Amino acid sequence: MSETETLKTQVEIFSLVLAGGEASRLKAAELIRRLGPQARRDLRATCQVVDASIDDVWLEELRETRRLSQER
Repeated sequence: MSETETLKTQVEIFSLVLAGGEASRLKAAELIRRLGPQARRDLRATCQVVDASIDDVWLEELRETRRLSQER
């Protein structure tokens, strides 16, 4: 699988996961099985970065809310 095909497959996996549902989950799993070991590692690392980014945003929003409530 070329690098471009791998990237398209990874994007499709994210889209399927976001769409939700059992059929999407099964299709995403099928696509993951087609990826090579490096592409799977890249996908896992990307998921971890997204997860950490969501946590960072959530924590910053909590800090902002706390600051605003203390200013009042």
